[in-house]
Amino acid sequence: MNPMMTTMFESVPSQRQSEEVIEVPTISAVERYKEIIAIATDAAARQRKLDVVRCAELAERIAATQHEIAEVRDRERVVRMGAALHWEAAVEQLWNERWLQMVTFPQPDESVPPRPQGDYNRAMDLAYQALEDSLAKRTLLRRKQKD
Repeated sequence: MNPMMTTMFESVPSQRQSEEVIEVPTISAVERYKEIIAIATDAAARQRKLDVVRCAELAERIAATQHEIAEVRDRERVVRMGAALHWEAAVEQLWNERWLQMVTFPQPDESVPPRPQGDYNRAMDLAYQALEDSLAKRTLLRRKQKD
């Protein structure tokens, strides 16, 4: 260490301006331990209360979510049943069309963009109505030709 370096710095001024000694009450280690344990016990009790409230909130959310899942499953069953009924009706109406090869009920197309289910239900109903309309027009034309 360089002796010149120590002379360059001034001494640090004293923090106290007076010689007054501040007395700090001394407590035993046992008393301090009891204080710390009391603080920890109080914190644990407060945390338990918060946990009880949070558990009640989560239980309500779970119940609501289970109710929503049940509703979605019911709607899914209704939609699948409606699609199956439309399919069966279309197959029945097209049964006499020998040129049209009938296939089994198609699997859902997962590549379509997500939209509200009502949009898909309307599209299904419109497609079935268009099929019925085209078959009704065709029947009317055939009758006119036969007469």
